[in-house]
Amino acid sequence: MRQSNPGSKLKELTSKKNLPSCLVITAPDRTRRERAVRYVLEKHPAASQGTSTSFSFSDANRSHLENFLRDIREPSLFDPTRFAVLRDIDRPRAAEVEPLAKLLSDIPAGTHLILTGKTLPNIPTFKKLVSKIATHIHFEQLKGAELRRWLEREVKHHGISSIDEMTTELIQTIGNEDPDAISALLEKFALFLDGAPATRQSLQELEPGKTLASDFELAEVLLGNNNGNAQVLVTKLLEQGSSPFMLIGLLTKTFGTLLQIRLLLEKRASHGDIKSLLGISPWLFSKYLPLAKRKTASEFSEALNELLVADFRLKDRSLGPTAIFSQLASHIAQEPVA
Repeated sequence: MRQSNPGSKLKELTSKKNLPSCLVITAPDRTRRERAVRYVLEKHPAASQGTSTSFSFSDANRSHLENFLRDIREPSLFDPTRFAVLRDIDRPRAAEVEPLAKLLSDIPAGTHLILTGKTLPNIPTFKKLVSKIATHIHFEQLKGAELRRWLEREVKHHGISSIDEMTTELIQTIGNEDPDAISALLEKFALFLDGAPATRQSLQELEPGKTLASDFELAEVLLGNNNGNAQVLVTKLLEQGSSPFMLIGLLTKTFGTLLQIRLLLEKRASHGDIKSLLGISPWLFSKYLPLAKRKTASEFSEALNELLVADFRLKDRSLGPTAIFSQLASHIAQEPVA
């Protein structure tokens, strides 16, 4: 069952005197899983008084799993309260699940197990056992407005105090909307800035070749009525070192959003409803709206198809990037729709 606020549930659990003997934390990204584990170990009173050990099923050498489970089962006079974290629980082999299931069926007194992973292993008997004895907190995949709100909080978490909307959008794009990649980029960016304001120029210095053009600039030129301008800009970007795959990614993301906006406009949806449905901030919407009016939904669909073809040709290496983008520009850059 979908939890409306797993963060609140986690806070509620750690505020109680007795923590569950088995806590399962699942999320598509490692960043939120690790933050949740750290939160439990730092906030719950019992954690500060006991000891904690960990094991990861993603480790290349899993030979010490049996020893790890044996240590958990053995009582200790010196550590009456113990926490054992088993990471990447979605990756164990079938043979490794059996001894773990035995431990879950008889967890020693004073021992708290924390299982983390993207999901639970696809083993019905194990899932049934977990649902019976464990407290499960699941974080849904971040997307749309939820991803944007998380990104804004993550910016503050990494100590970046000043950042504009354009730079925030570029960070989300460079990170491919993946929380783990975004968090790693922000950590590196914060060290690079050393307290200075975050700007598009500073992000370009940190990630050369990835931020030489924003999706708005590219889309605006391609949606104009001058094929020559589009050819010049694309050639300039490639010569400056921009990754052709990054450019295709930027354009695909932008044209996909423009198609959604155009479809909603043609259904006479209000601007407020469009922003809410697509999770677009007012600033971003003000950039997207003029572009969404330049083509029909059908034409945006055709442009997306052209982008898919260009992406395939880049991967197939049937043509060089300059020739591929030249063809792309000639197909998309047309007279605006009235």
